[in-house]
Amino acid sequence: MADSKVTSLRGAVGAAAAIVLISRVRDVRHLPRLVLDKGSPTQSLQILASSIAIYGYERFVAMILRRLGLTRMPSTLAAMLSLFAALRSVQKLQGRETSDRLAELLKPGVDFLGKWMGLFLAPPLASLDASIARLPPYSGKVWANTTAFLGLGWGATHAAAGGVASSLVSAERAPAKAAAPAAAAKPATNGNHEVSQDEAVRRSWVLLGAAGFLGVACSPALPLVLHRPFGILCEMSTTVCSFTLAKLLPDTIQRVLHPLVVCAVSSNLSSRFVGPVAPYFDEGRGVGDRFFQWLPAAVTGLGVRMYNTTDKWLDNADDFKCVLATCSASGCFSIFLTTLGAVNPMSPLGVPAPLSLPLLHRSVMSALGIEGSQAIGPECDPKLAVASILITGCIGASLGNSLLNAFPVFRASSPLVRGVAMGCSAHSIGTAGLISLGDTDAAAISGASMCLAGTMHTLVLQLPGVVTGIRSLAGLK
Repeated sequence: MADSKVTSLRGAVGAAAAIVLISRVRDVRHLPRLVLDKGSPTQSLQILASSIAIYGYERFVAMILRRLGLTRMPSTLAAMLSLFAALRSVQKLQGRETSDRLAELLKPGVDFLGKWMGLFLAPPLASLDASIARLPPYSGKVWANTTAFLGLGWGATHAAAGGVASSLVSAERAPAKAAAPAAAAKPATNGNHEVSQDEAVRRSWVLLGAAGFLGVACSPALPLVLHRPFGILCEMSTTVCSFTLAKLLPDTIQRVLHPLVVCAVSSNLSSRFVGPVAPYFDEGRGVGDRFFQWLPAAVTGLGVRMYNTTDKWLDNADDFKCVLATCSASGCFSIFLTTLGAVNPMSPLGVPAPLSLPLLHRSVMSALGIEGSQAIGPECDPKLAVASILITGCIGASLGNSLLNAFPVFRASSPLVRGVAMGCSAHSIGTAGLISLGDTDAAAISGASMCLAGTMHTLVLQLPGVVTGIRSLAGLK
């Protein structure tokens, strides 16, 4: 009976894949643009060289930390901050023009890694169902408390950050209102390529995905040596296609149904269809492993983005005081609030350790949440931490500005307040929400703030006795 269902599924998937493949066969002409960015070998080489340089730099920093015995310090955080510090040092010693040239050399890789960061974050979420299945069978009340704390915790952190920033923002700085949403840009056209680079990449992966699914569906009739390559193509194309296609959804839908969610669910389903022939995670050789290996490099690249936006948050002493104080307070407050409100068994919203410990990282970017989870201990599943981070980010992107505008105590007209509050509570997803609203100044400040708040969060967890105290409160040794 089970075999007949599998056969029927393969037949249906194979038929659908064949239809897509035939209908999109003309998109074969776009395949070279997967390798040649905008048809230019020079641009492609620049992207490749700078991406590899950033990847290698993060690996070099990780090696240095291991040699020094600083294994608890996240290499991604150290690489990001040291890259930023290096650019600022060059600026001080050699002038802004020299440091800008260095930043420009890394820019193609930074932009590329940042654009595809969702792909690198998808693998932990794609296997989230396995993590949930390993949890004890908790009651509906436990899950309700967990959900309630995610919402209330975000609101408290956002309000705290907004309050601190509002009290410190310089009154002399003219407040700027959020810009109106920018009109969606139409795909660029030219004589040789009638669609934009993004659209060409999207169409190419749809075509490759159809070939991969057709190959997996026909695997019983194919030589065994072809099973794994078709399985890898199927999984890789699903991850890329679902992420790129989900970005075509309206912004209002994306704030609830984030492209990362669509990508993770689709990747999970495709890995089930492929089966054990090509596991998504395969001791460093699977598609999920390969994507996830680039996440540290993408985070390292944020150091360049911090450097490029220093005029928004660092160059003015009052602005820097506001951002630094708010990020420091927010990083400490988030850990303190979660420890008392969720980890503490005496709290009305107290939840079991396997659920409450991942919530400690709900307000930081996913890469730091993953490494922070490892610092807490094996009871803190990084996949659940990423899930809580994702949910918090979606809440913040949808409600962040509304919360600030609802209460006069917050100086919501200031981009500094909007940006710091969003970056400290809703990290990259909240920052993307500001970008979609056209609030570019606040988005730049939010990007720097999420890095600084994440840094403070990580440093607090490194302090002697902090992790031990949290684990003790949770009833763990």
